[in-house]
Amino acid sequence: MRTVIRNQKGFTLLEIIVVLAVLGALAAMLTPVVFRYIDDANRTRAQGDTQTIAAAIQQMYKDTGRWPFYKVGTGALTIAAATDAATLTSNPACSGAAPAAMSCDTTAPVTGTGWGNFSTVLTSGLATQLITNGITTPYTTSGPRAWKGPYLDAIPATDPWGRSYLVNIANADPNIEGSTTQKWVIVISAGPDGNIDTAADSVVNTNPAVAGDDVIARVK
Repeated sequence: MRTVIRNQKGFTLLEIIVVLAVLGALAAMLTPVVFRYIDDANRTRAQGDTQTIAAAIQQMYKDTGRWPFYKVGTGALTIAAATDAATLTSNPACSGAAPAAMSCDTTAPVTGTGWGNFSTVLTSGLATQLITNGITTPYTTSGPRAWKGPYLDAIPATDPWGRSYLVNIANADPNIEGSTTQKWVIVISAGPDGNIDTAADSVVNTNPAVAGDDVIARVK
């Protein structure tokens, strides 16, 4: 039987160059769209996370009558600077019975105005206050002002850009709340650049003024 050899001509160099040029042009057109989609998805996730954390803090206050800056659940209603948390963080390494120096948070964003020196400011893990009731003397779980958590099933350790979510909980001190100008408590993601641009002691008449690429949700 005779074998028929067909013409198996390959691509020419010119054809390969044309195909590569077309692929390059498509990639150049699609890349900005893809990155914009990813950025939008990250910001949507960060906004959802901050709003969820803010809602959990508000629910805890509704139940207990206390904002979660306490070392002990039976403590005074005003913050004790030497023992209570000025900042809450999503980093699980900072979850413990008592607030610790912010140095426990290796994923903290770069500090912003009014947020204090992150190497020394006392912080508490959000999980300690909202999920485990794990402070030194836990909040009571009975009576009219009881801790009825957990208020969240889980808290993301970091935002979509690898930085901790933070709460400037010191602003919840009633002494500040009763001042003539409101200072807001916010849950914040520092956004893609990892720098907190929004002032922790933001003083405004209506809502906190968001700065830079931060993503925030108002607690109070």
